[in-house]
This record gives sequence, C-alpha cells and structure tokens, in this order.
Amino acid sequence: MFRKSPSGPRPLLLKLMTIVAAAMMLVGAAVAAQPYYTDLQADRDQEQLARELKSEKAKEAFQKNELAVGTPVTRIRIPKLGVDTVVVEGTSKEALDAGSGHYSESAIPGQPGNVAIAGHRVTYGKPFHDLDQLAEGDRAFLDTPVGSYVYEMVPSFGGHANPWVIAPDDWSVIAPTPEPMLTLTTCHPKGSARQRLVARLRLVETPPETVDA
Repeated sequence: MFRKSPSGPRPLLLKLMTIVAAAMMLVGAAVAAQPYYTDLQADRDQEQLARELKSEKAKEAFQKNELAVGTPVTRIRIPKLGVDTVVVEGTSKEALDAGSGHYSESAIPGQPGNVAIAGHRVTYGKPFHDLDQLAEGDRAFLDTPVGSYVYEMVPSFGGHANPWVIAPDDWSVIAPTPEPMLTLTTCHPKGSARQRLVARLRLVETPPETVDA
C-alpha cells in the first residue's frame, strides 16, 4: 500500500527554505569575490594611468597644477611595503577605484606644505594594506612628471605614535604643514571605515632641478 505524498504547507516551506539558502550562498560568493574583481579593475586602470603619467599632457597639467579629477598625479613607491601605484587626483569613490587618490585640498609634490594621499586597504589593489607596518626611517618615493621626491617616516610626535589612528571625520591631518610633508591615510581596521590610519613622512630629497620649498 502506497502512502500519499504529504501536501500542505510543509513541502512549500521546505522549498522556500531551499531557495533562501541558495540565494544566501550566491550572495556570500559574490561578497567573497568582490576584492578579487576590484583588484582586477584596479590593475587595468593602473596600466592605463601609468601610460598617461608619462605623457606631455600629464607633465603640463602637473606643472600648471591644473589636475582634473581622475587623472594621474604621481606614482607612489614604498619599498618596505611593496607599494608601487599611480595616484590620481581626487578622493571620490570613482577616483579611488584606481587604488589611491590625492586630496585636492592638499599640496602637490614640490609645493610647500602637506601632500596628502588616501589609499584603499582591502580592495582596488589595496596599496595601503600594510600601512601600519611603516616605522621611523622608512621611505616613500613620489615619482612625478617632473622628477622624484623622497619622503621619510618621522618619529612619534604630538603625543601619539606614527602611524596613528584618528576619527573618520578628522580632516586636520590633511591641513597645511609648516614644512614639506607627505600624509598617507587609509581605512582602519582592515575592512572597516570606522576609523582612519594615518602615516606622516617628511620630504628629504627633491629632483635636482627643483628648489627646496
């Protein structure tokens, strides 16, 4: 004697639970794959930006300080961290999709004051992933269309360490400084925008043809 298949709400509930579980798996897979795809996008952007940075158009824009948002400003290299990425003008989401961006309110390399750069920590090439590992004496190089500027990590100052953590709305770190500095910012902790991590470096070398600020 065969028993009839159960009917009613139970099979419908099981089917619904199966659909929800499958949807959750797809969402989880998409979230897990996001950093990989953003890194691919940044790699493609970086190839194009590297070519643009070498152009006469980029050199003229840099010399006149007429930098359009999203265009290349400089290449930042931090040997200790393996960082080698082109920095674009602006810190909007679209600009930072290239990996790192120059705060438009701050100086550009060669100008007096504070050059400030923001970079991703976990996506879009994650150039500042290990920014917390910088220490006194470590160097960063800004390769611009007119030459390279060398910056060196300064010791702890102002009662805090260097690097140090600040609130996400603390914009004082990108304000002008009395001497030429480089300020690097990124999200903190990794994967969160709850705070920002900041590193401060001092200009120690300029291109031969450039007069010290």
